[in-house]
Amino acid sequence: MGKFYVDVIFTICTFSFFFALVLSFLKKNSTLINKIISFSILVIGIFLGFYIHILRVKNKKEMIHTVTKLNRYVFALCLFVFILMSITLILGVITKNKNKIYNFITSINLGFMFITISFMLYLLIPKLLTQAMEFIAFGEDSVSTVTLFRVSGFILGILTGILLVLAFYKFLVRCSKKQYIIMFIAIFINTFLEYALKGITSIVRLKEYLKKDFNMAPILTEKSNIFGIKVFDLMIIEDKSETYFISIAFIIILLGMIFFVSKNLRVKEKFDNNASLRKEKWRLIVNRRWAYFTTVLSFVMLFSATYLNYQLTKPVELTAAQPYQEEGDKIIIPLSDVDDGHLHRFSYNKDGHDIRFIVVKKPNSTSYGVGLDACQICGVAGYFERKNDIVCKRCDVVMNKATIGFKGGCNPIPFDYKIENSKIIIDKKVLDKEKERFPIGE
Repeated sequence: MGKFYVDVIFTICTFSFFFALVLSFLKKNSTLINKIISFSILVIGIFLGFYIHILRVKNKKEMIHTVTKLNRYVFALCLFVFILMSITLILGVITKNKNKIYNFITSINLGFMFITISFMLYLLIPKLLTQAMEFIAFGEDSVSTVTLFRVSGFILGILTGILLVLAFYKFLVRCSKKQYIIMFIAIFINTFLEYALKGITSIVRLKEYLKKDFNMAPILTEKSNIFGIKVFDLMIIEDKSETYFISIAFIIILLGMIFFVSKNLRVKEKFDNNASLRKEKWRLIVNRRWAYFTTVLSFVMLFSATYLNYQLTKPVELTAAQPYQEEGDKIIIPLSDVDDGHLHRFSYNKDGHDIRFIVVKKPNSTSYGVGLDACQICGVAGYFERKNDIVCKRCDVVMNKATIGFKGGCNPIPFDYKIENSKIIIDKKVLDKEKERFPIGE
């Protein structure tokens, strides 16, 4: 549950902050033409997000490379649109007193904003749908407690994002003009910087495609400098940048909330009747509640992206390998040593390669699951026991004990063995063939 919740939070957090900001800007510049332009672009982004996901599912092998390339182009376009948006926002400030020009520039601003939102939706919808396809791991029952927890975590993450959009929007439209401008600039810059990082790193990774697709020389390389910073260093920062930007957004909202609440603590005007006074008091209470709610949801986002993510992803120490018997080229494991239903790890060394394998007695059965402590998907990460479940250390997928020993998915890679005289007998030559899966020193 926690893993799916955190994955969704990472996927939608920046979008939630920025979408609320854009909706508040639309609210403050609400005209029929602006609404038509904005929501038309929004629908296009949603459609493209679902469309690219359907294409990827139908043509999985062919589309992996294509989708990766398209996503990098979209990040690069996001950077370009953010730059244009910054210019038009400045022009909007300059032409504030010229109504016709200002209204025209505002419509352009909203167009750029919703183009950016559409790009974000194009990127996050397939990601969310892909996460939803991982509710049931290979070999698991379609209906189980584990599946229910994963679905619950996914839905809770989506709900948190939706509530953040609503709360932050309500908070922003209640701010004074001065505070709104400050909040708008701060969140806008924070989002701009995040997508600038992603855009720059995407352009670097597109250097081969730019040559093939447009016959262009690389715009940026890993060795390029931007404001004295090497692009390679920016690429390192970008890999873990989400947490930084979520933290900054939370700080912005926290400071804004403190200032906002201080201005909405008590009635400062005088009213001729009690009805108007009560109405004003209630307005201030509602204002404070939206500010508190926004701050709490922002903190939940930050908590999920930091502490909860750390708890879910911190390395799990694999248990030590158990001893076994040897008879010539055979490894002998008495069934009595592994018949308790728990995970038992063993290790065989060949030319410096630590070849690990596991044995698990299957539930309600006299058979045993035997396989390498590695899989085709996650490599040699290994498996550990959590309560009564066997779990992949890297992807946190719970193994169905009944399928251990079968090929496919995140199951341990099977190998040949036999059971005779209440003993598991493994030929060392079989394990020798697998040694390259376990690099020396790992």
